[in-house]
Amino acid sequence: MLQAVKTCVKISTYVETEAMIPDKITHLCKLKNVTLRAACQAAGLKYSTLHAQIAHNRPIPFSTIDKLSRALNIPLSFFSDQQPVFQFAPNTAGPAPDQMMLTLERSFNEQSKALINQGINISIDDVLDWLVHVDFRLTEFDWLKDRVDIYHPLEEGDIMAQPFAVGKQSLAAQLLGFSRETDLKDYYERFDPDNVAQIRLSHKAIEPQKYTVTDQPFVAQKNGAEIRGSYRKLMAGVRDTKGSPFTLVFCRLIRIINE
Repeated sequence: MLQAVKTCVKISTYVETEAMIPDKITHLCKLKNVTLRAACQAAGLKYSTLHAQIAHNRPIPFSTIDKLSRALNIPLSFFSDQQPVFQFAPNTAGPAPDQMMLTLERSFNEQSKALINQGINISIDDVLDWLVHVDFRLTEFDWLKDRVDIYHPLEEGDIMAQPFAVGKQSLAAQLLGFSRETDLKDYYERFDPDNVAQIRLSHKAIEPQKYTVTDQPFVAQKNGAEIRGSYRKLMAGVRDTKGSPFTLVFCRLIRIINE
């Protein structure tokens, strides 16, 4: 019997409660190592107004939060208290999840909490907003680079697109140990051939300044066990600061199924 793992990812486009906003703004300034005055100057906000709103716990408009997020290059989801929860769905009729799956669950939860605390709870919409803002160029990129993989364009005869950079917090790195030094032949032999064919076709179809968002199933091997599930994948044709073409890939886990 299949036993599903569910993800409940709730990213609010507004803040959860007014009371938390001042603390979030203060924490954000500490993360970015800037004063509140400097943050206001960067965002085009009046320092005395925001300082008074924080000091006297007055309502802070959404437009203020939006401007701070853009100026300090951080997702709006930083200001939400809602947190992704990754856990096994209860299923009393089936067997208990094995230790490997419980370890995966714990690892993803711990990492999610750590990223939220750092203001790096990134959604696909956040990445799309950034792509449009930078005109599909790899600039203003520090907040995202650890969460995405960058590939060279697929060449004829390649087993798969060659990685240029692999984010240490990307889904491929987290879940399946992918890295820039990975032997592509050995790595993709762990996947279902149909999945590999889909991945290859998706790389082949990438065009400059275009993006796709798809839900992809996967079947892979990890620590001698089979893992099945699905993930949401954003792929975009980007260029570096010198104009060289690359493919950016950002993935979010949707679910894991444990047989």
